[in-house]
Amino acid sequence: MGLTAEKAVVIASIAPATNAEAVASRAEVPEGISVVEIRLDGFAEEPDLAALRDTYAAKSLVATVRSASEGGRYLGDRAGVEKALRAALKAGFDLVDVEYQAGQGKDLLGLDPNRVIVSSHDLAGIPADLENLLDGMQRTGARFVKIVGTAHDSRDALRLLAFQRRRADGRLAAFAMGEPGIATRILSTYLGSPLAYGSLGEGRETAPGQVPAADLVEVYGVGRSRNVEKLYALFGGYVSHSLSPALHNATFEALKVPALYVPFALKSMLTEFDPLVVAFDGFGLRLKGASVTIPFKEEAATVAVFRGESVANTLVRSGDAYIASNTDRTAIASFTPLAIPGTRALVLGAGGTARTAVDVLTSRRYDVSIFSREPVRAHELCEEVGGNFLSKLDPRDEPFPLVVNATPLGMKADDPLPCPETFFDENVILIDAPYRRGGTPLARIARDRGATVYDGLALLVAQAAKQAELFTSRPTTPSDLLSRLGARHRSLFEVNA
Repeated sequence: MGLTAEKAVVIASIAPATNAEAVASRAEVPEGISVVEIRLDGFAEEPDLAALRDTYAAKSLVATVRSASEGGRYLGDRAGVEKALRAALKAGFDLVDVEYQAGQGKDLLGLDPNRVIVSSHDLAGIPADLENLLDGMQRTGARFVKIVGTAHDSRDALRLLAFQRRRADGRLAAFAMGEPGIATRILSTYLGSPLAYGSLGEGRETAPGQVPAADLVEVYGVGRSRNVEKLYALFGGYVSHSLSPALHNATFEALKVPALYVPFALKSMLTEFDPLVVAFDGFGLRLKGASVTIPFKEEAATVAVFRGESVANTLVRSGDAYIASNTDRTAIASFTPLAIPGTRALVLGAGGTARTAVDVLTSRRYDVSIFSREPVRAHELCEEVGGNFLSKLDPRDEPFPLVVNATPLGMKADDPLPCPETFFDENVILIDAPYRRGGTPLARIARDRGATVYDGLALLVAQAAKQAELFTSRPTTPSDLLSRLGARHRSLFEVNA
């Protein structure tokens, strides 16, 4: 018998500055979301609560005044909170959020407990005594109890998930903020949380690590019928941007595989992987496989029964052990033409993806040069797998016919270019491993200059198709993956001019 998050309610959280912004946000709330939290603490004017109630007539509404000490903007006193929340209830809001630790929660401000979510938010870490905190919050009689910590690594995340599972009573929602807390926002609902908070999209988060509300429903199955008997994960240092959960979860559902794929940010795969496996087994969600991304592809090769390579981006469970594979190799090779011996190629980076790229290019007869912002690592890579070490990149150099960007540069908006834009013209092929919404600046520039570009989305889908075969034991092509992916996700990551 699997787990389900069917009974959990997804709440779209918004923090508008004006009434006009709050009204406009109504059009952005997915129709499948029935509850909206309106954060009143960010308003720069008096909220028109009656008008907001009318605007969101088809939705249940939660009013929240989040204090600065718990991640919000409110700097006033208890009386101000009580006035705002009473006015919201009078205007027809369905629930209000009352902070327990701000001197408000023990008596719920005198409000009807059946209309209150009593909450606690720890911005520094995970509360030291979760059990006593929960006992005190439950004694208030509030309809729901919400305990939110800040996860600094997977150990923090697991502590909250174990707590949620142990104390699940239909009232407790326990999860974590921060990049390592992303998985808790999803998995807590499969372990008994009645509530899941999501944003209206990237840049609209009301708390660190918040997942888009639409993704909670569409990608992760929260609030709808979806049976989960086994778990797959994405392990990386930075996972909030990833399209992999949308790709793999869509495939699992299309093939009726009772599995869930969740992103998990780690600090160290070597020290965190085994505790994760043990914990998930205890939750009744055996970790059957994983994708591995920057910066853990080399570490992944050491935590599994490895077959022939020193870099891995895929782990598949066999009994109680894991077998590692490298589907990046297949993907990069599919975009790399066989070269005339001596044709130059440039690999940017010195990590696991760079190592794979050098190996593929060398096998296809390229003369490979390697440049990295970490010259010691680049020099070591050259000594281990061959290649010409470059200490610097000169914009005046003759273009390389093939360039592989195997660095993470491009994933964030303020990243510098990993190489000069003059390296690209109509005679150059770029394989750009990073991807982000609208495409990376490098991919856009190279395309504008006439280069043939295989962007991060193309590379991701190519390697994910092979991963999907390993996860499901069924033939899968890149076209299969893309056909299952919703138009919303496809449009977000295609390279825009």
